[in-house]
Amino acid sequence: MSEHRLLIRGSELPEVNRRYDYGVDKLQKQVGHFVIWHTTPDNPFKPHKHALEEFWFILEGEAIVTLEGQEYRVGPRDLIVLPAWVEHGLRTESECYWICMDTGRKG
Repeated sequence: MSEHRLLIRGSELPEVNRRYDYGVDKLQKQVGHFVIWHTTPDNPFKPHKHALEEFWFILEGEAIVTLEGQEYRVGPRDLIVLPAWVEHGLRTESECYWICMDTGRKG
């Protein structure tokens, strides 16, 4: 357990289904969720749509992001801004760590 209630140590979070969920939705009202994903060729994040706005931030590795049917190569420090109902997905040929954060707002 972290030594302060405002400090969430990533090293203490369990990996569940290739993701680390920081549980920020229980701590504040600005962010719906904050998750670090670990994507490999065996577990692509298949294209999908939903009502929530999201931000994806690439931490490590390279990936191919699908946005409305078009593919784009992304790498460390790239930010993907996803309005509600935009089809999006992510796959990699090796390995990629990335943050998925939603605003909790539905479009």
